[in-house]
Amino acid sequence: MVNQVTALPCKPATALVQVTEAGEPWLRGYRCGACAAVVAEPTLCCRACGSRAAPVDVRLSTHGKLFTWAVVHRSFPGVAVPFVSAIVDLDDGLTLKGTLRGAAPDTLHAGLLVEAVFDDAGGAIDSDGAAYVGFHFEPRAGEPA
Repeated sequence: MVNQVTALPCKPATALVQVTEAGEPWLRGYRCGACAAVVAEPTLCCRACGSRAAPVDVRLSTHGKLFTWAVVHRSFPGVAVPFVSAIVDLDDGLTLKGTLRGAAPDTLHAGLLVEAVFDDAGGAIDSDGAAYVGFHFEPRAGEPA
């Protein structure tokens, strides 16, 4: 999917999102060298196998499958509803929560192929005018919308 961040420089809106010097966003995770488990934050040892070697950072896949979802009809003021809150299993093992856009709720099904798409985190900017970059999910090309 095309990078939808429009303003540079940009800053990560979450620790999962990293931004290269060229302004290209990517997802960061941490993989255990012993069992290959992937987690979202750095740890001193592996939570899955107990290896005492710290998991190393890796660039995560943006592709995954929809595991489950909920259609949210009531939210905070200023947040448009309804929207789809989704749990997605990325292809490389990490499970993430995010908003799923571009698909009617009645077309959703477990296993739907989705992709993380980077965006401007709702238009948020810091005090220096730098845009924050976040992500949401969309059905992958070829999936019914």
